[in-house]
Amino acid sequence: MVEPRAGSTNSGPIRPAHTRPVALSALAAGFGLELHGDDRDVSGATLRAQDAGAGYLFAALPGDRTHGANYAAQARAAGAAGVLTDPAGLALIREDPEAADVTVLVHARPREVLGAVSARIYGDPSSRLTLIGITGTSGKTTTAYLAEAALRAAGRVVGLVGTVEIRVDGTVVPSSLTTPEAPDLQRMFAVMAERGVDTVVMEVSSHALALGRVDGCHFAVGGFTNLSQDHLDYHRTMDEYFAAKARLFEAGSPTRARQAAVCVDDVWGRRAADVAAQGAATPITVSTTGPADWSVVRTVRTDAGSQTVLIAGPDGAETEMTVPLPGAYNVANALLAVAMTVAAGTDVDTAVAGLAHVAVPGRLEKVERGQEFLAVVDYAHKPAAVEAVLATLGAQTRGRLAVVLGAGGDRDTEKRPLMGAAAARGADLVIVTDDNPRSEPPADIRAAVLAGARSVDAARGEIREIGDRRDAIAAAVDWARPGDVVLIAGKGHEKGQEIDGVKHPFDDRQVLGELLSDRAAAPSTALRVLIADPAAGVDEARRAVRDLVALAADTGVGSAHRTGDAAHRTWVIFGEFADVDGRDENARCIDHDGLGRQIVRLAVDKVIAVGDTVRAVRALHQGAVMEGSWGDEAVLAATPAAAVEHLRTVPADAPGAGDLVLVAGGELGDALLAYWRDEAGLAVEVVTR
Repeated sequence: MVEPRAGSTNSGPIRPAHTRPVALSALAAGFGLELHGDDRDVSGATLRAQDAGAGYLFAALPGDRTHGANYAAQARAAGAAGVLTDPAGLALIREDPEAADVTVLVHARPREVLGAVSARIYGDPSSRLTLIGITGTSGKTTTAYLAEAALRAAGRVVGLVGTVEIRVDGTVVPSSLTTPEAPDLQRMFAVMAERGVDTVVMEVSSHALALGRVDGCHFAVGGFTNLSQDHLDYHRTMDEYFAAKARLFEAGSPTRARQAAVCVDDVWGRRAADVAAQGAATPITVSTTGPADWSVVRTVRTDAGSQTVLIAGPDGAETEMTVPLPGAYNVANALLAVAMTVAAGTDVDTAVAGLAHVAVPGRLEKVERGQEFLAVVDYAHKPAAVEAVLATLGAQTRGRLAVVLGAGGDRDTEKRPLMGAAAARGADLVIVTDDNPRSEPPADIRAAVLAGARSVDAARGEIREIGDRRDAIAAAVDWARPGDVVLIAGKGHEKGQEIDGVKHPFDDRQVLGELLSDRAAAPSTALRVLIADPAAGVDEARRAVRDLVALAADTGVGSAHRTGDAAHRTWVIFGEFADVDGRDENARCIDHDGLGRQIVRLAVDKVIAVGDTVRAVRALHQGAVMEGSWGDEAVLAATPAAAVEHLRTVPADAPGAGDLVLVAGGELGDALLAYWRDEAGLAVEVVTR
């Protein structure tokens, strides 16, 4: 994992040590502002009155619920030298006796100039940095971390601005927005430049572009990952959403990057490349699926949690690139990171080498406490992201896949059923829970996600609703067997859960780790196996079934005995039993039919009959089906190898830890025991009868 260099975490705003003061009159002249009051010098800017300091300019913007001008007196008391606001804000300030004489700069739409004004106050810091901006729906954070690693490998002193954190040459500052507000961003750039940072990698959200938070930034390189449905509560349409992202590339935009690097794997990426092509520099294209300036030639190898591909650059030279993250989309993220950093002046071999050990917080982040299944936390909170991460994890396991997810309140409502549908298509167990309900009733949000999940005709498995997020994660952990995958989706790196205006401490990674540790500390449960000798005949098989049922009753295993949510089941896996009494084939078929019926009458949960070319075995299977009308729950397999393959490919028909199984010995028993121990990784206890 790439770690920041030694530094401390500062809970308050980090400020540059040296800033040259700027006169309010100079700001007024430079940005077309009206100056009301005495001219004063300012050396900082903020949108939050509580963060104002001596010599600060307080930006008092109109809001949905209140006007920032109502806090002008608080900012002045903290030392603010002036206020930037609109005409309505000026009127409010002049009506407040505690702020009436403060100097005010007025603009009809102050947010439109705030970025440029903030940059001027802090000395236009991004002009002294190589600034790389990354926009798109998914992959911004991962691409930013990959680019940071590539740049550090090349010896750059790097700043990182993103969803998870802001790094200022080793000092980590928590961040709640993908892109900070303009005054905070320019202040951070000033600190970075002051501390020797030469290159900054930052995520650029559609809100930041639309609201002018990145106005005043000089982007050397702009990257585009992809676009899928998100934030339609704000942008209303996908075209409007795209238009906001395109501000990083389009000619005439104040935030246009000098060089664009665009992943063209989707139609929106191709549109972004077209937009960028209308500017001064030809865009650099990236693709994992087709021709581009940077492309994937072939996959070299795929290991657990990583993948190596052969990539080709603009000059045709080929390089092996190892991505320490699973999923085709992470190959795209890595290739975009390489393209951007090479465009910023790094060597391709150095950039690729820098990727090898990157770990991204909350992005396919493994949580390991010695469990025999994969447990992962991921930030996927959009339909396309949920679909992609489930496909990635599903391709890496032969076991079952569970996902715990919800949807955020006060956000795009249209994506909620789409997320549920994506989960139902990709997982064997979907647990719908609360994400960050914010001000909405949590049950209403869950209902929308559940509606989408239940609308899927080809849903793979079970769908549950558990509102409490910890309880939902616990249910998934309890459900998992060796070889399975549990995905906790939606919150990723976040350390709080916002409910009705209150942010409660909650970290999916921490909670999942605690529950895994609790499971590990519980008494271990092995797959217990009883073996019946097939040479001893059907009577011996009947006695073995009775022994199985008695042991199940003693230990609370099986549908007839378990209580609560325990999932341990009883199984019988039989082939043909020998004729020890010299009976003809018809009589033996009747005996095996009766054996199948007995298994069902004694409430054994699952039966698998092995040997579909043998009449007696078919009779056993038919007896079980007729007695219980089980249908697909009573399985007929052709051979021991076919039975093993069935267990391998149909996880719902595979015994797990804590289950109780009666098998016929000989070739069938040997094949099953070898599979459970060597491939499924189960602890197996052979029970002596």
